[in-house]
Amino acid sequence: MYYNSLYNLLGIVLLLCASCSSEEPREAVRKGATSVETMALTELNRQLTEKDEDIIECLMRRKNWTMNYHSEGFYSMVLNEGRGKNIADNSMVELLCKVQLLDGTVCYERQLRSFKVNTTNEIAGLHQGMLNRRGGDKLRFIFPPYMAYGLLGDRDKIPPRAALIFEVEVLNVD
Repeated sequence: MYYNSLYNLLGIVLLLCASCSSEEPREAVRKGATSVETMALTELNRQLTEKDEDIIECLMRRKNWTMNYHSEGFYSMVLNEGRGKNIADNSMVELLCKVQLLDGTVCYERQLRSFKVNTTNEIAGLHQGMLNRRGGDKLRFIFPPYMAYGLLGDRDKIPPRAALIFEVEVLNVD
């Protein structure tokens, strides 16, 4: 039994070595596996997205938050309506943000952010969340990982694949 396992392992290692030294162009090998890899990654992404949605919905029920779901994939809630200028594409906004993980861990307590809506480097969720809002609004957003910092986090306080709660006050709109 031991020798059968050893021979099988040796066969696999030799097969891998032979495939690595192949003269066949690497691009042709990649093309053959692409559809399988794409299907596997698509399914994994679907499962992770569903899991994120379930966790977010559970949090909203537990906190008794009535939030609006947006087709882009995030949730929002108006805490206080402002009376300032409307926010549209290319508006320059200045926000005061509290950023926390779904378990309540505060990542950033009072973070000032300034950006041009839909044109500068900011997380997708904030760009989408700011559209059609007003100066002075106080808002709560829940962004799934793909609308926040994604697979890597921010490499500081936000871990990889983290869904985030943003409490935002719109300080200024230009």
